[in-house]
Formats: sequence, C-alpha cells, structure tokens
Amino acid sequence: MELNEFQDVLIKFSQKEVKHYIGLGNPNAKILIIGKECAHEEGSTSAQQECSNNYNQWMKLVEKGHGFINEEEIPQWDGSWETFCPFAPYNKPQRFTIERKKGDKIISGAGGTSATWYNYQKLINYIRELGKLDNPVNTSTIDFYKDCFITELNEKCRVNNYGLSVKEKQETEENICQRFDLMKETKSFWSHFDTVILACGPYANKLRNNQKLIQEVFGDAKVISTINNRNVPQLSIAISNELLREIAKQVEIKINIL
Repeated sequence: MELNEFQDVLIKFSQKEVKHYIGLGNPNAKILIIGKECAHEEGSTSAQQECSNNYNQWMKLVEKGHGFINEEEIPQWDGSWETFCPFAPYNKPQRFTIERKKGDKIISGAGGTSATWYNYQKLINYIRELGKLDNPVNTSTIDFYKDCFITELNEKCRVNNYGLSVKEKQETEENICQRFDLMKETKSFWSHFDTVILACGPYANKLRNNQKLIQEVFGDAKVISTINNRNVPQLSIAISNELLREIAKQVEIKINIL
C-alpha cells in the first residue's frame, strides 16, 4: 500500500521535539473518525500500545516497507507495544463484543474490544450495508480499521473526562488548540478524506463554530458533527443503533474515475 499524503505527516512530525500521536487504521481510507482522547491510564501498557509510541510504530512500519506498507508482513501482536501495529491494531483479531473488566479481572466478553471500538465496528458495518464500502459486513471480529482512520483531538490519555478541575479543563482546551495547529501544518493528509466524523461531543465546538478552521484542516471533506441538531458524542457509552445508522447515511464516498 502506497502512503502518499501520510508521508507528509511523518516527515513534519519527525521535525518536532515531541513525537506526536497520529492515529490508527488505514491512512488511505476515505473516512476519518475523530474521538476525544484515548481512554487509558497514562503510562499503562494500553497507552503505550495505542498512543505514546504511535509515531515510532508508524515510522518503523513505513521504513521497513521503504515508503509502503506490506499488508502481508504485519506482525502478529503478542501483547506487547513493540509488536502492536497501528495499521492493524490488535490483529489477533478481537471479537465483536465488549470486553468488560472489574479491576484486572475480565468478567465478560473475553477477547473482545472496548465499547468505543465496538461502536466503530457497528458504524462501519452500517456504512458497508449501504454499499458505500467494498469490504463485507463483519459481525464476528473487529476490522473497522480497514475502512477508516481514527485519531483523537486530545493527545493526553484519560480514562474519563468527568469531574475535571479547572486546570485540567484548561489543559485540555490548550491540547485541542495545539492539535488543530498540528493538523493545519499537515493539511495534505487530513484533507484527503471524503468524510470526517467528529465523534467527540463538545471537544469539537471550536470546529463547529468556525467554518474557516474546518476548511484549513479538512479542506472540502464532508464533515459530520451533528445529527438531528444534536452534537455527535464520543461513540462509547449509551450509543443507539439509530444514531449510528443516521451517521452512516450521511457519509459520502467519492467514486474515483480512472
């Protein structure tokens, strides 16, 4: 798989002192899903796998393929962040169910995924049902990442954002503004998507209220941030199938004419 615009992100991020989080999934997909933040404890194994080592993982993958991604050489994940592949995350693969834990003990859905990724899978399945994507509906395992790229507006990992202090809220707002600046610098990548889904509730308010900023980051992409005059929330808890189906209906995929 040739990476095209994604190379621009890697080059420009390589010039930064901090190696910023980019995202997970297929960089050449037509759909971009933006969430709030990775719901992991800072410094945890999950945070290392999905977030803090994200740039290095992409660089390693791209350098190995000399600018390409060889899908047949994706490493089998062994539980460590070193073998975690951002192009095909948790490629065991995970079951299409929510794994629930109490402390460190799994109480249901062993081998499953998070609530957010479960809903991402349902959303991509609904889009596939409408014939907008070529991959088949998958209700057995998690493979939504084949048809989309996912990223977060806040690079800082946080299990939840309830009861934040004034300082934490201010830091989050600053992180989001910095994220916008980074995305504007690498617009060639973020603007190549046909549809952008802002599944991050109030985190996207600055975008909703600023058409110029949307254009500066996403270009002419179809941006979905509201459904029936309500902000699209983080797709994690208490998400209805009706909401996901409505989002799927609004997704636009351009047909490439050779």
